[in-house]
Amino acid sequence: MTAARLWQAPVLLVVVAALAAFPLVANGYYLALGVSMLSYIVLATAWALFSGPTRYISLATAAFFGIGAYTMAVLSEAVPVAVVIVIAAVVGVAVALVVGLATLRLRGVFFVIFTFGLAELIRQIVTWYEVKITRTVGRYIFLDIGQEQIYWQLLALAVLVFVVGWLIGRSRLGLALRVIGDDETVARHVAIDTTRAKLVLFAISAAFMSVAGAVMAPRWTYIDPAIAFNPMISFQVVIMALLGGAGKLYGPLLGVVPLVLLFEIINANFPNHFAIVLGVVFIVIVYFLPGGVAGLYDRWRAGGLSLPGPVARPHAAPGSTMLDVVGLRKAFGGLVAVNDLDLRVETGEILGLIGPNGSGKTTALNLISGALKPDSGDILYKGRPIAGLPANRIARLGIARTFQIVRVLEHLSCTENIVAGLAFRPRPAWGEDARYRAERLLARVGLAGRGDVPAGDLNYIDQKRLELARALALEPELLLLDEWLAGLNPSELAIGIELVQSLRDEGLTIIMVEHV
Repeated sequence: MTAARLWQAPVLLVVVAALAAFPLVANGYYLALGVSMLSYIVLATAWALFSGPTRYISLATAAFFGIGAYTMAVLSEAVPVAVVIVIAAVVGVAVALVVGLATLRLRGVFFVIFTFGLAELIRQIVTWYEVKITRTVGRYIFLDIGQEQIYWQLLALAVLVFVVGWLIGRSRLGLALRVIGDDETVARHVAIDTTRAKLVLFAISAAFMSVAGAVMAPRWTYIDPAIAFNPMISFQVVIMALLGGAGKLYGPLLGVVPLVLLFEIINANFPNHFAIVLGVVFIVIVYFLPGGVAGLYDRWRAGGLSLPGPVARPHAAPGSTMLDVVGLRKAFGGLVAVNDLDLRVETGEILGLIGPNGSGKTTALNLISGALKPDSGDILYKGRPIAGLPANRIARLGIARTFQIVRVLEHLSCTENIVAGLAFRPRPAWGEDARYRAERLLARVGLAGRGDVPAGDLNYIDQKRLELARALALEPELLLLDEWLAGLNPSELAIGIELVQSLRDEGLTIIMVEHV
């Protein structure tokens, strides 16, 4: 443990103790301000747990916050508060799982729009239920809970969300989410179950948001759907997290404190201009602080191919059929990319797919690796049908690939790129063992000593080497190389061919795509 680590824990404990003592010395106004800050710290950090690494911009915060608040409003008179908080978390998780299964396959603006509409949909449902069924207009909360208790509950929740975030960031789940955020296609091809990983974090994030809503509800005394499911909550949380830096656990904290103070001033002096100020702040962050304040800190702080010894891997017996493709067909509308493809690859063989651009070579690899589903035909891998299986399952069976257009995880280091291939295979490697294996694989492709370099800083040729090393990290039996030798100069080409031959000599079966 480094000296920095040794003093961090006591300092954090002192800070938490000081914050816990704050209600004992603060007057009503500053205590209310502290409650607001803590509530947004919980919400923004919970938002960043999911949206930070995955880069899925969610506007569902108001939906889950409102679920928690309304759960407290409906049940608080009949059920103990502690039990209501647990129920709020369970309801939030249940809604997140249902919504996540339907929406987490969306990306970009489609995901943003759907999550934004979620809060409005729930608000309309709750409003209809109250007007048509219960004949009420909002709910009163009569609980003997003062601001001090709310403050301490939020402080405990904030500590918990930071601890959970710290643990996730150092886990295989955290790495899976970072890989998904960098390149979801690569994530599937290094055996990550992207749907499950996203769903788990989306549910954890929703649980914290729902609990925050339940804890905050007694502060208002009266709650109606417009208050509980206010869409401005979602927008403010996103802006706070982005200002601080959603990619860092401490980032949202850096954004919440100044923006809560700014919004307090705006509401007090220019209440009719709040939305305008919010929009201006968002534009400034997007254009001038894309990585947030934490990203500014990171920026401030901030050889040829070689052939060392082979990396051991199990393989099928030579002479057996590794891959058998029969009648494979794939069309995109009226364009038939692959038509009645038959091929057989024997164990230990190097098979070349050669043809002009547009002849369907890459589409064939996409069908074999699970990136695409065939319209018809069979793919047998070691006698097992795999046509139509998802890419992550095919990768776990022992098929790895590189891509025609190089796909490295640009925001991760070279070592993390390799660990992404090591951590999710059937025999996963993690921790120091994974780092040691990553160093060996980097040396294998000529990138020794460059493990800490961000993959996005490598030149084109080195990125191809890194992509190959990541594929080898899966310990595949069948390796698909999509124009991996393209772009190499004559000397690099000769060494690259020697590397491919050495992999074949170790028992690896290879399909190579090259164009003419």
